[in-house]
Amino acid sequence: MPWFTIIIVLLCISLIQTTLLFYISIFNIHPDLFFIFLVYFSLNFDIERSFYGNWAAGLAKDFFSGNLFGLNTIMFVVIGYLISLIKDEIFRKHLFTQILVTFIVSIIYNFVSVFMICFSLKSVNLLTMVWKCPTIAIYNALVVPPIFWLLDRLYSPSKFST
Repeated sequence: MPWFTIIIVLLCISLIQTTLLFYISIFNIHPDLFFIFLVYFSLNFDIERSFYGNWAAGLAKDFFSGNLFGLNTIMFVVIGYLISLIKDEIFRKHLFTQILVTFIVSIIYNFVSVFMICFSLKSVNLLTMVWKCPTIAIYNALVVPPIFWLLDRLYSPSKFST
């Protein structure tokens, strides 16, 4: 298990997510690099490595976000497992498939996350947050090609096929 690489990649994602992405936000919405890493890792690695990588990504997102602690970790593991189950049935190396999987799973993840936050925090308005879910999913899907290209160059599964 290349833990050193996972930790370095997640630290870079954390740094970019918490600093630079606020400058390219549209209507105060920015892509979720942790989620894109989740989809990449789930599509390109076996189910065991996917589990550990998605757990680490969810834990990192929990540390660097203001959401309920543990929610992202649990959701990342479950979503990663579901993607790992269907990855052999789809053409996972095709760009359109990567974008479509990211878009669909991002909508589901964001809706579940919004509902969980709204029901646990009574001060949050559900309707104002729900409209952001498709927008975040579109934004995530649009940045998939360069992020997947970079992750393929940086973290190729063939390098770590022990």
